[in-house]
Amino acid sequence: MKNSNGFARQRRPRTPLRRRNQLLAAFDRSGLSAAAFARQHGIGYTTFCGWRHRGAKNKPSPAFVEIQLSEPAAAIALRIDVGAHAHLHLSSASQIELAAQLLHRFNALSTC
Repeated sequence: MKNSNGFARQRRPRTPLRRRNQLLAAFDRSGLSAAAFARQHGIGYTTFCGWRHRGAKNKPSPAFVEIQLSEPAAAIALRIDVGAHAHLHLSSASQIELAAQLLHRFNALSTC
């Protein structure tokens, strides 16, 4: 194969499927972007994207899973005045624990 200058271009040796799968698994664990991972491992970015695309085709698509939803929390409307200019608005019972923690810390800071 020749490039635009008419010179023969050397092809890289093909990466065996097993090695590709190892690299793809390492990528999934790495937390890096595809470009950063490819650069770090000396793989062409478009080549790496092709591996990922082909690998995604071979994976089974996710199936539907039945889940149980808990009963929705009852809606509440609660306003707590914290001083003259600060107010805390709660709109669900699930926020009560967080509000209690916030008020406890606020109280600890204001007594210092």
